[in-house]
Amino acid sequence: MAHTVLTEQLQLKRRRRVQHDWPWMAAFVFPAFLVVVVVQFYPLIYSAFLAVQEWSLTSSQTPEGFNGVQNFAKMLGSDVFRRSVRNSFYITGGAIVVEMLLGMGLAYLTMGSGWLMRSVRTVLILPMVIAPVAAGTLWRMLLNSRAGLVNHLLNYIGVQGPEWLASPTWALISVMLLDIWQATPFVLLVVAAGITGIPDELLEAAAIDGASRWQMFWKVELPLLTPLLLLTLMLRMLDSLLSLDAVYSLTFGGPGYSTYTLTFFIYTLGLRNFNLGHAAAASWIFMAFAAAVIALVFWLQRRLATS
Repeated sequence: MAHTVLTEQLQLKRRRRVQHDWPWMAAFVFPAFLVVVVVQFYPLIYSAFLAVQEWSLTSSQTPEGFNGVQNFAKMLGSDVFRRSVRNSFYITGGAIVVEMLLGMGLAYLTMGSGWLMRSVRTVLILPMVIAPVAAGTLWRMLLNSRAGLVNHLLNYIGVQGPEWLASPTWALISVMLLDIWQATPFVLLVVAAGITGIPDELLEAAAIDGASRWQMFWKVELPLLTPLLLLTLMLRMLDSLLSLDAVYSLTFGGPGYSTYTLTFFIYTLGLRNFNLGHAAAASWIFMAFAAAVIALVFWLQRRLATS
């Protein structure tokens, strides 16, 4: 009984302290809340306003009037927009499959604790710390069809190097390869951390039961790594869809529109053509795609958690 009374008194004192300190708490929280509102919500609301306005800075310094969903209709009916969507999903889908498989494989191959494995891991993660624009510029020099190192090495072994940045197909592959080169180290680090967190007791029990190395991976390690892999997949999909630097610095959308992605298309509309209404509408369509990707990954995660 005395313990219950003491607990109630402590809770009452805590509530009074919170009520007394509430103005100070609000004063400390308000600046951060204001920053979030200014940086996040205001641009979001303003872009929604622009998406339903007819406004091109080349013809007017102020919005020319409400036009409903015409901007969205123009974007969805644009051949360049549809090609940008296809390219975004080609690059994202192709690159992520390779990144996840290659990153997981490298994580297992470099799991040793010796100095050699630590050195190998250090070398493998170096591409991740290079600025994307610098990486794109480096790859543009490497893939130069006449003076680039890649074609020089291919010619040395008797293989005719392709026109990496002049061919629509090879230019798209080049962007994909750059994404793989820079993002695979991230997958490697995440998977390596996940492997380290698997309890040794589970693996020892599986080995005692006669499980092979493949069975231990398939039956023990992979199920434990699945939530982490899904989170990594979602982060990589969003990062790849949002990427502008690689296309900007490597191909600048060319040749023609062959490597236009959604982000580069929006950049071109807003910052090169100065059509703010169309750029805002394309941004909202892009946000719907990104939200669908996140929802799909969360659905898969819940489905696997309940199965």
